[in-house]
Amino acid sequence: MKTFARRIVLLVTLVAIASCGWHLRGAPKNFPPGSTIYISSENPRSDIADEISRLLENGGVPVAPSPIEADYLLTIHKEIERKLTVAVDSEGRASEYELITSAIYSVRTHSGEVLLNKAQADVYRSLEWNVSEIVSKGEEERLLRAEMRRELISRMINRLRRIDVNAPLQDKSY
Repeated sequence: MKTFARRIVLLVTLVAIASCGWHLRGAPKNFPPGSTIYISSENPRSDIADEISRLLENGGVPVAPSPIEADYLLTIHKEIERKLTVAVDSEGRASEYELITSAIYSVRTHSGEVLLNKAQADVYRSLEWNVSEIVSKGEEERLLRAEMRRELISRMINRLRRIDVNAPLQDKSY
């Protein structure tokens, strides 16, 4: 009887998820079907470029192995991670930091038409700092940076979704 009840609950859950319109957030659907994108970065060890490639590929947008074979080219010009002191304690040591992760990127067609020129995505977080907890705060900063990269990538993909690849040249936003 328990297995039957579990199957019913699983079936109801699947039907509820399917009927509410829930779906995985994935790749942009505004690029023509069958088109490919090539992703490059001026930083050869770019985690952001690798993750965007993986997400787009999983979302159904084929990633071209070379720029010659691609219909669209996404170039990540800069990846910037900064740490600014926001507050200091009575002894002059930092007690709070602002973490900033940014990327500057462009999108163009294979023929060179610019669809997005040097757009910038930024993610900000605050990090309280305590010198007596330096190991745990260092780990917290590492985890925050990883979360910030994921959010940055999400913002970049959302911006790719808003590009109107079929708009006349004068209507394209730069």
